[in-house]
Amino acid sequence: MSLFKNFHLPAWLFAGVLLLFAGCGGSDDDSLIVVRLDAETVNCNTTSNRIIAVGDAMTFVATILSQDVGDAWCSFSSFDTLIEPQFSKSGHVGTPMNLYLLRNETDQVREALIRVTFANGFSADLTLRQGAFSPTADFDRQWGEQPFFREGDAYIYKTYYTTLTRGGYVRNYSVCYDTQKRVSHWVAYPLTTNYVTPNLGRPKPEPWAYDPNKYLPVIPESAQAYILQGYGSGDARGHQLPSADRYSTKETNAMTYYAVNIMPQNGNFNGGVWLDLENKVRDNMTRNPSDTIFVVTGTYFASGRTITDRAGKTVAVPSNCWKVLLRGSGGKAVWDCSADELYGIGFWFANDASNTASLRSYATSIADIERKTGFAFFRNIPAGAADAVKAQNRPSDWSL
Repeated sequence: MSLFKNFHLPAWLFAGVLLLFAGCGGSDDDSLIVVRLDAETVNCNTTSNRIIAVGDAMTFVATILSQDVGDAWCSFSSFDTLIEPQFSKSGHVGTPMNLYLLRNETDQVREALIRVTFANGFSADLTLRQGAFSPTADFDRQWGEQPFFREGDAYIYKTYYTTLTRGGYVRNYSVCYDTQKRVSHWVAYPLTTNYVTPNLGRPKPEPWAYDPNKYLPVIPESAQAYILQGYGSGDARGHQLPSADRYSTKETNAMTYYAVNIMPQNGNFNGGVWLDLENKVRDNMTRNPSDTIFVVTGTYFASGRTITDRAGKTVAVPSNCWKVLLRGSGGKAVWDCSADELYGIGFWFANDASNTASLRSYATSIADIERKTGFAFFRNIPAGAADAVKAQNRPSDWSL
């Protein structure tokens, strides 16, 4: 393993328990040890992480067995010192062990394999994945769905990842979450056939859950609506990223049931024209399998209406729900397309039972929804094409 390169600086992580195992000896009080990384996956700018082992007091040795893509970028000693990178270190259960990373300036995701061997003979392999270079902390240039970020004291921007049966390790969706309203202002996601193949169908029972914060930044449960048994107000639990858009694996689909992806919706609207639109978007994906449909679904709050969930927390109810869509042609990346190679449209609805017209009646331009919400969408559209694409309102492009 060779020495190191210079790479990039920290942002968000995600934490997940990787192994759970019992000590040997055969007695009824065998020790239970949990070992994990603070974050299994980090972005290109992250320069620190930790190995955390919890359980009965015991020593262990952690060894970085391999790290791919170029020279060494993961070490137990800081790259800021004159000390050589350290690839093995002794530790003790209950005391976190620091890992130091170089920023990733390559265009490839890279992985480090770390083996943790305990004094009782058990060992655990941990995989640390660092994302490819992207120009901003939580944004990848290939993510055509990403809106521009807007500052807000209560806003948390977060991305969730998954591993697909076809397509491997990919993003699932991103949110602009409002911790005061306990609802996301928008959820942005790509839609391709890989996200729905194989089609496992809607899960039973449905896995309604708080965001377990496998990914950072943390959104505390206190800042999330209690949705496990419904809101308790008569409002439906409405998905922003539809469950049916993520039928490829159980884990991918389960993330759509996190509270951060759910909004209070009128039941007739949720099961009516809103469902019709979700189905129509998937129909467009089926008709254009070589293209990615980039979707941003969101909420708007004009009425000031709130509900109290079953846990006694206040949740804002959107007065309107909306969706904006962007599709390229011929499988080209968004930033490589001209205005006549991109198709954009928006949809705007009142969140009530009045939505009984055809989908065309709710169609509008992306620019119109930008004016209404104050958010700016699809920041990867080339500057010379953005105005024309965002002004489009052609339902026939979407078989409506």
